[in-house]
Amino acid sequence: MLARLKYILIFCLLGLAIVPVRAENSMTYIYNAPESALDHRYDYQWEILRTALDKTKDKYGGYLMQKSLPMNEKRQTNELVKGSGKITVMHLGTSQAFEKALIPIRIPVDKNLSGYMVYLIRKDQQQRFSSVKTLDDLRGFSIGQGADWLDVNILRHNGFNVVGGSNYDGLFHMLIKKRFDAFQRSAAEILDEYDQRKKDLPDLHIEQDLLVYYPLPMYFWFSKTETGRRLADRAREGMFMMIEDGTYDAIFTKYNGDKIERLHLKDRKFFRIDNPLLVPETPFDDKRLWYDPRSK
Repeated sequence: MLARLKYILIFCLLGLAIVPVRAENSMTYIYNAPESALDHRYDYQWEILRTALDKTKDKYGGYLMQKSLPMNEKRQTNELVKGSGKITVMHLGTSQAFEKALIPIRIPVDKNLSGYMVYLIRKDQQQRFSSVKTLDDLRGFSIGQGADWLDVNILRHNGFNVVGGSNYDGLFHMLIKKRFDAFQRSAAEILDEYDQRKKDLPDLHIEQDLLVYYPLPMYFWFSKTETGRRLADRAREGMFMMIEDGTYDAIFTKYNGDKIERLHLKDRKFFRIDNPLLVPETPFDDKRLWYDPRSK
């Protein structure tokens, strides 16, 4: 009898031990893995998401964040639209197609710092770029981008000559090999990318004078499924909690404050171009969500 009670007690304890694990697994955010060992483009974004989920534990319970297999942007979108479960959250710029097929959280994750573009060029080309006076001057250069990136359509819509590449790391080598004149990068990305590669690519250079801007809100996206809606609702609530209590700005400054200073964004020659991919629901009226270096 005592032996039986012992086994019943052990079984009950094991059952209790399983409950927290199930709670932790109840909401799983599967996000795109880095494309290479040097790819740290989204460290900030996933910290924002993780912090938002932490802030909502009292209401929603536990969660998991885990990496998917690496996917390009096209495959991320396809898997999310299908609701396959291979990826459950995506971080990409908005487009009319995305807005119809997926659930966005309309909070620009990096406060639209990704809409401020700086060029990687070859060292010996700085004088050519320094001589740029007008947008037409700038259109005379060929611009490298990932072939399936949203920016390609934006740049071509504005009359730029875009050269596409199929591999993220390969684009840096294409620049050095003179396949195009400039590799356009966001102010949020360019310094890390340059610092990681300057030793192996000594001709790589951050252009010093120009800043190209277009509104490019980068959102978290979710499937239009019951699970996708729950994941989106939780993340949205947590993000607004962060905005209210100052956590959002603190993380933004931690990751981006030094970048903004090093790139002297407010002192650069400023060119604004249109983004034809935006929808009327873009939250321009909520100034808390947008960064503007010229107002600092």
